[in-house]
Amino acid sequence: MIKRPSKAPLAAVIAICAIGLAGCAGKTPKNAAQNYLDNLKLYNYPGCYNALTHQDQVDRTIDQFLSEIPMAPDVSKDWFKGILRAYQYDVGEEKIDGDNATVSVKVTQPDLALWERTIDATIGPNDTPDQTAQKQLNDNSFPKVSYDDNMVFANQGGEWKLKVDFPFQENIVKEHKDAVELYHKHDYDKAVAAYQKMLDELDKEQSTGTLGLKFMYGRELADIQNIQKQMPDAQAYIPKITLTDVDMKMGASRTPGIFGKMTNAGDKAIDEVQFTVTYYEGKGKKKKEVFSEVHTPVATPLEFTDFARPVLPFVPGETRSFGFRLTAPSDIQMKGTPDLNVTSIVFTQSTAPLPKPAPSPGASPSPGASPAAGGSPAAGGSPAAAASPAAAASAAAPAKTN
Repeated sequence: MIKRPSKAPLAAVIAICAIGLAGCAGKTPKNAAQNYLDNLKLYNYPGCYNALTHQDQVDRTIDQFLSEIPMAPDVSKDWFKGILRAYQYDVGEEKIDGDNATVSVKVTQPDLALWERTIDATIGPNDTPDQTAQKQLNDNSFPKVSYDDNMVFANQGGEWKLKVDFPFQENIVKEHKDAVELYHKHDYDKAVAAYQKMLDELDKEQSTGTLGLKFMYGRELADIQNIQKQMPDAQAYIPKITLTDVDMKMGASRTPGIFGKMTNAGDKAIDEVQFTVTYYEGKGKKKKEVFSEVHTPVATPLEFTDFARPVLPFVPGETRSFGFRLTAPSDIQMKGTPDLNVTSIVFTQSTAPLPKPAPSPGASPSPGASPAAGGSPAAGGSPAAAASPAAAASAAAPAKTN
């Protein structure tokens, strides 16, 4: 795999200068691969940069290379060295075709997303995620994953040089970001199509790290496809997401929002909850929808977040406060009656242990909030915010914002 932009340790180059520019080239592609990976594990980034093809060095300066190091972990600079230390590379066979060659590499690394969820679910009250992670790195007690990756070489001037194709890698990373955003919008058909497109492009590309990316993206695609299959069950589960204390208030920024509490009254863990606020004008037969907006109060990441935020699913028996700013034009908010519904959920796919439900939140999710002029929103189609929990979790179809 290639490391994603803007996350490698820039200052490490200064420290590594004492090691010198150890040569990464080899008489055979397999030797070249082993030399590159040895230098990587020694944090000898200048030596690794010298192993690149001429075109790759044209495409990236060494400073730019430090944020896109091939075969390195995709983590922030705070975690880069520690997690790279935990990587194991087993160089396999080489295949030579004229001036081009491919070397297989088995990579064993921390299963980052699973590890993060596991720590967040099991951490003690006096510990922090980063402290626990560092201890597990030292103890080698983190979950691991192994996969086959590839290193591609070109013979230039009698030396086997590593071929990366940075423009291609950069484009794939962007496509992946867009695909993840489609997933979080619950647009699964487009998300699946985007992932399949990426996998097809990785199949055709002859450059280093494509097999590793294909493995990682393939796991995410399998989860999204499974979520698609679970959509009927997820829709049937929606009434078990009960809403209480729903009210429209003016937030600290003097913009109106909807606040309340939601409880997972079922028996399944949930990674995503999507709300739709629909505005209506008129009554009876003249009642019509004039605007709608979508909000996601629970959005648990698919990917590793560098222990930067809690990655916790919405577990059975848990109650969470929610609050979000309304985006409808002011005239719509003044004239229309807002109707809040749970319209979509995503069941947790991870095999990580589930956290215990957090203590129930207090009655005021937004300090300093005051009642808004527009009055309270109807929950689930009821005439007031004090609707029963069952009504509050109406299973209306998702509405699109006008």
